[in-house]
Amino acid sequence: MDKFFISALLAVFLTGAFFAASAQAVHAQDVASLSPGDASVKINTKNMPLYLDEGLVTKNADFSKFARVRAKSLDRNHRMARTRMQIIKQDDGSFLARYHAIDMDSIVTKVSRSSSKTVPFVGVMRFCELVMEATAESPAACKKAKFSPVTVIPNRQIFSFRKGAWQ
Repeated sequence: MDKFFISALLAVFLTGAFFAASAQAVHAQDVASLSPGDASVKINTKNMPLYLDEGLVTKNADFSKFARVRAKSLDRNHRMARTRMQIIKQDDGSFLARYHAIDMDSIVTKVSRSSSKTVPFVGVMRFCELVMEATAESPAACKKAKFSPVTVIPNRQIFSFRKGAWQ
């Protein structure tokens, strides 16, 4: 009788029936734990997942476009833009040219809802301003020289969405 019991137990282990039964039990437990949460919690704009908030998603896309246009404008109108670069004569007779440029690839935007009724959304734009320098033998050669970044200046600007536009 003992040999029969041991043989039957080995047969069960070798066929995998025991493992299959335990795996099904674990799977059933996982499925049960994936049941829906508490339906008594009301969904509103404060606890809604970001991907479900269509208003926030569209404002984020709008703000991203606005931020690119704004950064190009800032780059073009900077007091030390490439068109208004600073050229300084060095002691050794060479010239050092310097200008500031906005790194368009560094632009990061984030939009969030506001608790204000007049300003429903607030957008934050982060970007890096690069200080570019080159040396050459003459001021005319400086304008054609290869510039390289020497300093990175982090910037952050905050905008509000009022009256249908980012300000």
